[in-house]
Amino acid sequence: IDDSDMRAKLEELIDRMERPAGFYKNVGEHLLNSVGDNFDNEQGPDGEKWVGLSAVTIGRREAAGHGPTPILRLSGALRGSINMEATDHDVRIGSALVYAAIQHFGGESKGYMKGADIAARPYLGISTADEEEIFALAEDWLSVE
Repeated sequence: IDDSDMRAKLEELIDRMERPAGFYKNVGEHLLNSVGDNFDNEQGPDGEKWVGLSAVTIGRREAAGHGPTPILRLSGALRGSINMEATDHDVRIGSALVYAAIQHFGGESKGYMKGADIAARPYLGISTADEEEIFALAEDWLSVE
């Protein structure tokens, strides 16, 4: 994602803030909601739909007695693990789950289902709508501060 223009504009606004931790917390809370929307819509922040479940995954789920559950939400653990940390310098969004990165980026599984090719299903990131909301949050924060 080429977000250099956004970063430059946002940096100007943040430089005017005396205590930006609250702003970053607001951004983090917005992004947590946005990530939840990505899971609900089964799409990345760019709006691209996730790759469907493989026949092997569908078969495993059916054999375990699960119905046609949504992508990346069989147990809800991954979505529930997404968290954020805000400081005076930035906000970080992510998951501490061991398998979170491979579900986001894709690749060859080294653990459960070793050797399986896991499709990339990006759930973290900043959409165009998120960029607009972040600017609005910054402007609101400056008007109150």
